[in-house]
Amino acid sequence: MTEENELARLEGFVSGLLERFNALKNDNIVLTDRLGRRDETIENLQSELAAMTNERGEISSRVNNLIGKIEDWEVNSEVSVKDGYEEQSDGDSHENSSDSGFQENHYDGDS
Repeated sequence: MTEENELARLEGFVSGLLERFNALKNDNIVLTDRLGRRDETIENLQSELAAMTNERGEISSRVNNLIGKIEDWEVNSEVSVKDGYEEQSDGDSHENSSDSGFQENHYDGDS
């Protein structure tokens, strides 16, 4: 009887090992699938990041270009401020509304 008990015990042990092996195999499949989805997500996010970095560079370049144009305009426009008036190269003058450098709005919305 002891041999039969030992054999039954061995069968139970092997059955337990096979069940755990199958459970681990299923876990491996699930985790491998999850890892694959995460890898896809990482690739997509890296692509989006690269696109946004390129877009940011383009925007920065365009803004710098605009700033350069404004600076060139300031240098070449020959605008000077004298006694509260702004004299421009075309001879027009506009009264300055304050010492802050902002011009007064002479547009009348009622006309």
